[in-house]
Order: sequence, then structure tokens, then C-alpha cells
Amino acid sequence: MFPFIKTRYYLKDFLPENYIDIHNHLLPGIDDGAKTTQETTELIAAMKELNIHKGIATPHTFNSKWNNTSQTIKAAFGIATKEKANKEFLKNYASEYMLDSSLIAKMKEEELLCIHDNFLLLELPLLSSPFNLYEMLFEIKIKNYKIILAHPERYFYLHNSIAKYEKLKEFGIFFQLNLLSLTGYYGKIIQKKAVELLENDLYDFTGSDIHSKTEINQFKTVKLQIPNKKKMEHLLLNNSIFLK
Repeated sequence: MFPFIKTRYYLKDFLPENYIDIHNHLLPGIDDGAKTTQETTELIAAMKELNIHKGIATPHTFNSKWNNTSQTIKAAFGIATKEKANKEFLKNYASEYMLDSSLIAKMKEEELLCIHDNFLLLELPLLSSPFNLYEMLFEIKIKNYKIILAHPERYFYLHNSIAKYEKLKEFGIFFQLNLLSLTGYYGKIIQKKAVELLENDLYDFTGSDIHSKTEINQFKTVKLQIPNKKKMEHLLLNNSIFLK
């Protein structure tokens, strides 16, 4: 475990001007995030208060659980952005895709929704690794997608060896830190792993993964203890490429 510095900061204090959030669940009624357009509007207003300037909506696409399609996501985005404030905040829509065989089949039939250009946001099962993980990643890569792996610090089966993370990086996978992981929101074990990955410069981008006001409160009420403030500030600036 890395030694913590004594100075503590709230998560909101780190967010740079014009920060764009590339991972959230703001679209109404299509996954475990916002349930109504009113809730979408309230969440966006609260995110602006955190200094989050723009957002790219990324609802789940998860076979047999959240069976979203490009059409359902587009429709929810259209409903959400009827409100002027929401339209100004939401730059685009994409999806957080669960990596499984159904996604590979979907990819062969249609283009997947990317957060920007060909950047594709993927998640893995939290508790057990797909047995053909690298085969599926390879199939996606040969379709010319750039893979961003959501919250790698949350996959317990990677925790026992930093080499597992390094292998994914060598395979060309980008890592997205869930900012909430640094607050201990998902537990101390995940918090420690997030700090370790941050200290080893393994993250490329960041995201809020906001579903509700509960997560937003973490940005304002929980103080962080991180070894290197400058590394955190530098990492947060990387998201600026998605504003273009």
C-alpha cells in the first residue's frame, strides 16, 4: 500500500475547468441510472455544480439485463435533450457495453456506439473473467475500435497481480478510472487498487459513473487521501480530447 499524504481534498476540487465526463448513467428509464427526465435534469444540474462541464451519456448494454440498442439509446437521448439545459450539457450518447459473446455477435451486424470517434467503452463481469477475454478483445480491435475499459480497479480477479493489468495495457487497452473508487464508495479494497493503478500510471481517462445523487454527494462530502496530487490533476486533463 502506498503511503497517503496528509493533505486531503474533496473529489470536486480536482475537476479541471471544462471537464467532460465520459461515463455516466443519465439517460432516463433505460438502465439502473436516472428513471425520469426530471431526474436526468436534476443530476445534470448537480454535476454542473461539481464543475463538470459536459457529459457523454453511456447507458448499459448488457444482454438479458439491459437489452439496449442503438435505437433505444438514441430515443432516450432525444427525450432527455428536449430540456434545453440537458441538451447543452449532453454532448453525445454511446453505451457501456458488457463484453460477452452477444456483444461480438452484435458488432458483426451493426456499428457500436462510440463515445468519440472509434473509442468504445467496455465493462467486464465484476467477479469472474471471461474465459476467452483476449479472443473477444482481439475481435473488437480488428474492427478498428479503440477499447476503453471501464473501472478496471473493480475487477477482483485482476487484483492479485499488477502483471494482469500490464498485459491488458500491452494489448492496447485504455483504462478509465471511476473517480468514485478513490472515495472508497465501492469499498476499501477497490480504493487501494485504484490508488495503486494511479501511482503506476496505468490510467488513461476518468469518469464519474454517476447513477444518482448518492454518487454526486461523494464528490462533495468525502475527502481523498492520495499520494500524488499532480498525477491526479494530469490524468483528469486527458478527457479533454473528447471535447473536440
